[in-house]
Amino acid sequence: MRSKAIRASGALGLVLLAGVLSTHVSARMQDPTAGELRRLTEAYAQAWAKGDAKAVTGLYTTEAIRVGPEGKVSVGRAAIEQAVSAALAGPYRATKIGLTSGQTTRAAQDAYVSEGTFMIIGGMPPAGVPTRGRYIHTLVRLSGRWLIAGEGAMPPEPRAK
Repeated sequence: MRSKAIRASGALGLVLLAGVLSTHVSARMQDPTAGELRRLTEAYAQAWAKGDAKAVTGLYTTEAIRVGPEGKVSVGRAAIEQAVSAALAGPYRATKIGLTSGQTTRAAQDAYVSEGTFMIIGGMPPAGVPTRGRYIHTLVRLSGRWLIAGEGAMPPEPRAK
């Protein structure tokens, strides 16, 4: 009798372990790999360097929310494209952007939050236009592709005098 109970509890333990492992493996297969996030970052930087607002905004969901480094809020891909286009034709004309990823954490099955820093180089941005700072992205997987659903860019805090 005791032998059957031990075998049953052992079998139950194996079933539970298999369930946990398969959930972990399944979740890991859905996680954005460092390579996927690097490709998204590189695509953003390349499109920015070309001054291609349409390609930049193609990396966002259709209903994304963006808060630019100057504090302007844009909702939806069309509004984001207008804001990015104005920036790339105006103060950020002929610039390049460098994005350095920091931490990424899972928020849900196909949603992550990622933070990092940005630095804009080249061109001739006027005084007071943010050329470096921090960003935070909400990333979602739609149809197998990682896109930006939310973005906030913050210039660095002014240095104390």
